[in-house]
Amino acid sequence: PGMNTNPLRQSNTYGTNDQVEQAKQIAKKIFEVFGKRGGYTLESQDIAPMMQEAYKCMNRTFTPSRLDVESYARVLDRDGDGKVTLADVEAICIKYLVGDQAGNITGGNI
Repeated sequence: PGMNTNPLRQSNTYGTNDQVEQAKQIAKKIFEVFGKRGGYTLESQDIAPMMQEAYKCMNRTFTPSRLDVESYARVLDRDGDGKVTLADVEAICIKYLVGDQAGNITGGNI
C-alpha cells in the first residue's frame, strides 16, 4: 500500500530515472562550462581545461599533451563519430554516475 509500482522509478543497481536526469543535468553543466565556443561539440581546446580541472580537484597540476587530449576525446566520444557532443557527455555521465547499464532504464544505448 502506498508503494510506487512503476519499475522505472524504483531503485536498482543501475539507478532510477531521476538519477539519469541528474546525470544529464551535470553533463549539460559540464558542456556549458567547458564548451567555450558555444557550438554543438567540445573541441580539443575545450577538453584540455576539463582534464586540468579534474586533476586540480585532486590537488594535482596537470598539463595535458596533444596526445592526452586526443586520447581523452576518444573516451568522451561515446558514439565514435569523431565529435564530442552533449549526447556523448550525457552518456559518459550516466555511465559513471548512475551505472554502466543505465540504458536498461532509459531504453537507450549507453
